[in-house]
Amino acid sequence: MNKLLALVSVIISCLFWSISFSVSKILLNEYSPFELSFIRFFLAFIFSAILFYPKIRKTPLHWKYQKPLFIAGMLGVTLYFVFENSGLKYTDASEGALIVGSFPALGLIVEFLTSKEKIPMNRLWGVVLSIIGVLLIIGDSGINLKFNNLFGDILVLLSGVMWVIYNWEIKKVNHLYSHEVITTFQMLWGTLLFIPFLTFTRMHIKINFPIFLSLFYLSFFCSVLGYLLYNYGLKHLSVSQVVNLLNLIPLFGAIWGVIYLKETLSFLKIIGGIFIISGVSLSSKK
Repeated sequence: MNKLLALVSVIISCLFWSISFSVSKILLNEYSPFELSFIRFFLAFIFSAILFYPKIRKTPLHWKYQKPLFIAGMLGVTLYFVFENSGLKYTDASEGALIVGSFPALGLIVEFLTSKEKIPMNRLWGVVLSIIGVLLIIGDSGINLKFNNLFGDILVLLSGVMWVIYNWEIKKVNHLYSHEVITTFQMLWGTLLFIPFLTFTRMHIKINFPIFLSLFYLSFFCSVLGYLLYNYGLKHLSVSQVVNLLNLIPLFGAIWGVIYLKETLSFLKIIGGIFIISGVSLSSKK
């Protein structure tokens, strides 16, 4: 039963995150990547602190306890969104979502490098297919001289490296903490670590009702609920199982980008997306 709930939890978080590419792309017209990240996770921390206060008040504050949560905030919040939001500033939301489909392949590469066991051929070929898919998507921007998109694609890909490391680090310690505590403190540390990046931009708050709804969606549904459900899934499923479910993000993320932002996907990018999803599906087979 726990595994079923964990599976459903991760799927819901992926659906939340798939829409976030289009929402973030719209908000990046009003905020810099660093401003958007800081506001999003500052609000997310407030929501988490209010909702999970009974468990948080019992949490030790000494460094030995907080160090893993600090690392979770730095990798899974600060560095991830520095790269992702900066990337979305330059590339399309649908394109960024397709790049996210390569994250499971990145996870498998890390597993290959750290595992002493023999790697099955289907997983090896799955990684190869996923890498070809990413190269097709990035290469399409280069061929069409869309250098902004190319730069943005590379930044989004770097966010995937941060996400994979986050998954492995948090998996080591999430049996020690409740997912509510992990979520809240990674929001806190992630928000604080954004502050140095704000020195690169002027902090300004522009707000109206559509912007408020978008920020609320990103901070509450994508950050608080999204990370809470994802961390719960990581507690009961393997890293490979959880990361493979990220295939839902490029599929729905690309659809949202086309519908809401009127973006277009070239034939080469569609083929690249098919390669990525096929590769990860092949890798996940026993």
